[in-house]
Amino acid sequence: MKLVGAVTQGSGTINEDGWGFVGSADDVTAAWVFDGVTGINGKNFLAPSTDAAWLVAKAHNHLLKLAGLDISLLEILSRLVQSLIIDFNAAVENVDISRDYDPPAACLVLVKRYGAEWKALRLGDSCLLARAGNGTHTILAASPNNAFDHWLSTEAAKRRDAGVLDIKALAAEFRPQLLQGRKLRNSPGGYSILEASVAATEFAEYLDLGTPQEILLCTDGYYRAVDHYELHTNETLIEASLGKDGTGRVLADIRATEASDPACLKYLRFKPADDATALVLRKTC
Repeated sequence: MKLVGAVTQGSGTINEDGWGFVGSADDVTAAWVFDGVTGINGKNFLAPSTDAAWLVAKAHNHLLKLAGLDISLLEILSRLVQSLIIDFNAAVENVDISRDYDPPAACLVLVKRYGAEWKALRLGDSCLLARAGNGTHTILAASPNNAFDHWLSTEAAKRRDAGVLDIKALAAEFRPQLLQGRKLRNSPGGYSILEASVAATEFAEYLDLGTPQEILLCTDGYYRAVDHYELHTNETLIEASLGKDGTGRVLADIRATEASDPACLKYLRFKPADDATALVLRKTC
């Protein structure tokens, strides 16, 4: 498959998303996007940027090697997690971390070609949309934590109505609930996520994609074009992303919509904008 386009943009000074591929731009053999989970620790312990950005950078560098190997997605994930455990243990060896420390995590969606067919792996709520030659679609887009996210957005809206508009203040107020929700990571009845823990290997989603004509990978910040702002359907999001500078144009529309609703009143959400990343592939023959 050919890399048709890609875009990544932070919602603030630090972008905790990431993307990458192996092979060449004209012959991609594996590709991925990351969405770092914004920390709630009050400060960063692992890097000058953020702990989530640290994890994404480490995982990306490991995948540049692992995703090109002739091994299963399960084995890629297992080796990735083992490498992250080593990285994390080395990083915190001389760091005083509190008992309620929220460890870094990231959503990951990864696709890889095996022979003529493609397979996918997902941890977290980043999205995969694939379209076959007959027009049928394969979609992994549902958030594994929708109920909590909706509750959080509703409660945040109440605070904004009362005049509390500072995102950091809102995050501090809801930290106990956020911390409790994050204890559901990689556990039965909870949700999957990439982190430096062997539990991350037990709850990943796997999917056989067959021989798709196009594949779109994106983080939830990009997918807001569908599930928050209704700028696109799943089908038109793929089509728009495939166009000339398609991913950039879609993201520009997302940012314009967010800028028109800075208080999150028209479109209910916890924060005005989110990091957004997308990568789109198309079969060349």
